[in-house]
Amino acid sequence: MKFKKPILITISLGIIVFAIIQLSIIITPFRATPKKSDAIIVLGAKLWGDKPAPMLQYRLERALELYNEGYGNKIIVSGAQGHDELITEALAMKNYLVENGVPEDVILEEDNSYSTYQNLYYSNKIMKENELESAVIVSNNFHVHRSLMIANRLDMDVSAGPTKNYPNLALTIKYYMREVLAYIKDFVKVKG
Repeated sequence: MKFKKPILITISLGIIVFAIIQLSIIITPFRATPKKSDAIIVLGAKLWGDKPAPMLQYRLERALELYNEGYGNKIIVSGAQGHDELITEALAMKNYLVENGVPEDVILEEDNSYSTYQNLYYSNKIMKENELESAVIVSNNFHVHRSLMIANRLDMDVSAGPTKNYPNLALTIKYYMREVLAYIKDFVKVKG
């Protein structure tokens, strides 16, 4: 009986922490507003061969919208090549944007990253090299809260341009549940 109470308290605290983080992940995209910046950073996501899968396509459509509305003069596309992808995510994004009217010289490729932290770390380096001081981060709703936390830890001046998630309830629940664990991992791992 002695051990039961501390275990229950630990489990209860874990559930409370999980719920608080999940609530923040859900609320953040509704409160996030893009601000006029020097650049737009599009975070990488899965490709189908050499084309953006739907989640990445949503990000690219949002980036195009923001670019056309004057939210950034440069677009940083960020993502390496996954084992089942034919080209880097960055190149696929660049191709998509060019096909949709963005001049090639506006797009800066970051093709070394395999995680959200690396996306932002290397994008931040590109920003510094190109004297870009602020950026709008574009990602799907479930990913915005963690992306902003990491960017803030990297001392980046950022806002967010959230976009929709894939319209599949089971997949959406999976992404939101997984995102809590990813947030905790990055919260502990990423230092300012």
